[in-house]
Amino acid sequence: MKPTYCSPTRALTRRRLLAAGLSVLAWTGSARAQATKPQFRVGYLTSQLPDYYLEFFQQRISELGYSDGKSIALDIVNMDGRLDQAGRLVLELAARKPNVIVLLNVASMNAAKQAGLSLPFVVNTSLDPVETGFAASLSRPGGNFTGIANLQRELSAKRLETIRDLLPKISNLAILWDANGPGPKVAAAEYEAAARRRNWHFLSLPIWGPNPDFEGAFQQAVAKKADALVVVSNPLVAKHRDSITALATRHRVPLIGEHEYWSGNGVLFTFGANFPDIGRRMAYLVHRILQGAKPADLPFEQPTKFDWILNAKTARALGITIPGSALVRADKVIE
Repeated sequence: MKPTYCSPTRALTRRRLLAAGLSVLAWTGSARAQATKPQFRVGYLTSQLPDYYLEFFQQRISELGYSDGKSIALDIVNMDGRLDQAGRLVLELAARKPNVIVLLNVASMNAAKQAGLSLPFVVNTSLDPVETGFAASLSRPGGNFTGIANLQRELSAKRLETIRDLLPKISNLAILWDANGPGPKVAAAEYEAAARRRNWHFLSLPIWGPNPDFEGAFQQAVAKKADALVVVSNPLVAKHRDSITALATRHRVPLIGEHEYWSGNGVLFTFGANFPDIGRRMAYLVHRILQGAKPADLPFEQPTKFDWILNAKTARALGITIPGSALVRADKVIE
């Protein structure tokens, strides 16, 4: 068979056609990538995983017409209970140039404010956003922060009333709290004030991360004969929930949690704002911002749904008789 030769001109033409074809393919691929690039990017800095708001946040975002990975890109970054990482992680999220960032604790809010970030933030805060300087007022925040002011601290007195209903002879209250957390510091002071008004003895049990001495704290509670112990919610203590509840069971200390995620074995009761409702409301505020609203004009919302979850199994193990009136009032009773 004779070899086939190609003239320089024909070879050049083929190279040009090949190059042109590759250019067309490259342009088509680029256009397709641009067409499928999410329209919006949302940063979400979670305090720890599992995140008890995230499922409901994502659910509501979907209901509002956003498809993760298509019309919206949701960047989830996990703080893993480390408040000292808040500044770095907030800046990391901001560098991705999101349209809005969701923050779930006061430490990350402080980090965003100290960094002078001007992008929109939707937050869930246990402290008054006006008193802490994040909003001019609840109705018109006036800055780049809006979200949920979850009344966590205002519920402190209500929890103490509930403790008295279940433990009418209580006279000594202990509070377990993260000494490095800005929210827990305020909470401990408020619990102390509420306990003093009832003429109860108050035992402060501060702990420090990253390796808190929970055993030592419970030994103090037992030595001081605490009738009940309230654990103040924040990322650090939530990360060690199982260890804390196990210690409460072993030392036979009635443990009270501020949120539903503490409602398992070893906890007498929890009372706090409804997680699903907060997650969904944060998603709606994100939606409003993505549609052009400014955080300055979006009022800070407050919870309207609260859950009192009573653990009858734990009460029986501790020898506590639950009044029938309490069983009727509880939103959920764990048998």
